[in-house]
Amino acid sequence: MILKSSHRPVYREVLSQALQTAWHDRRYWILSLLAGILVSASAYDVLARSIRAVSLQSSWMNLGMGKVVLQTLVLNAQKSETVFALVSGVEILLLLTLLALFVIGLSCIAQGGLIFAIGARMRGKHPTLREALHVGAGSFWSIVTLNLLACGGLYLARFLTSLPLNWALDQTRLTAYLIYIGSFLIFLPIVFLIAVVQIFALNAVVLHGAPLSAAIGRAWTLFAKNWVTTIETAVLQTLLSIGIWILYFIIYLFLMIPVIVFFLAAAIIQSNALFMCSLAIGAAVFLTGVVLTGAFTIQLQYATWIHLYRKLGEGGIVPKLHRLVQNITGFF
Repeated sequence: MILKSSHRPVYREVLSQALQTAWHDRRYWILSLLAGILVSASAYDVLARSIRAVSLQSSWMNLGMGKVVLQTLVLNAQKSETVFALVSGVEILLLLTLLALFVIGLSCIAQGGLIFAIGARMRGKHPTLREALHVGAGSFWSIVTLNLLACGGLYLARFLTSLPLNWALDQTRLTAYLIYIGSFLIFLPIVFLIAVVQIFALNAVVLHGAPLSAAIGRAWTLFAKNWVTTIETAVLQTLLSIGIWILYFIIYLFLMIPVIVFFLAAAIIQSNALFMCSLAIGAAVFLTGVVLTGAFTIQLQYATWIHLYRKLGEGGIVPKLHRLVQNITGFF
């Protein structure tokens, strides 16, 4: 059904519904945590994680696993200098590879399950975790393919952006650095486009059972026709998520006051047991808060895109920016 244009900002309704979904459907937080391993579906994830975490992920794959295998090979070779050194290194590499593939696969299933669960709740249904995981597993290969395409696009964009940086470091000229800044400004919208098309395509695959090519086409069409509204929602989603994390850290600081008192008491009476107990309590409170806040914000972000996907599909969307220009100029 095509709706008439509404003068109420779309992002206000979408974010309000997303907040309610993230808070009231807490049983899906476990899916949010698993889905967030690969994609957290947020705008700041696009800006920060695509730059930082992609490189960290690459470093972990190249340095982390490689370093473990190399150290094993060197140590074993020093002790025995036999073929068992190579066999041991290969075994560790295979074990870590299988573990990584298992985590990635579980994250892909959780992405599909979370999207299905939130979409079903929007229709008044109450799917269980088992039902959500079953639906996610049913769309497994399409979700994996979308993640691979998005990851490949991010790596390619990052590689092309790094070329001017390397040239700038060699040339050390102002022109070179300006070219790098320009390439970086081009990189950000490309990454944002990839992320939005991916999450919209995931919605089409899971909620409508669309084939992969049709899902990507629909995602591109929705973004192309509603890119202003999409950017508006993404910016406010970012600010809202950052605000939630700031609120968590403020609450954490207040919760740490008794722990700080214990620390001081441990220093005064020189009690190692009290010091270790205080340290354990502080770490437990911090980690628990990070996990719960992370689960809430990730589900908020997924819910935002799912609600927006539905609103854009209904049509009749007028971006806030358009309305502001129309009110100021009298025409658009």
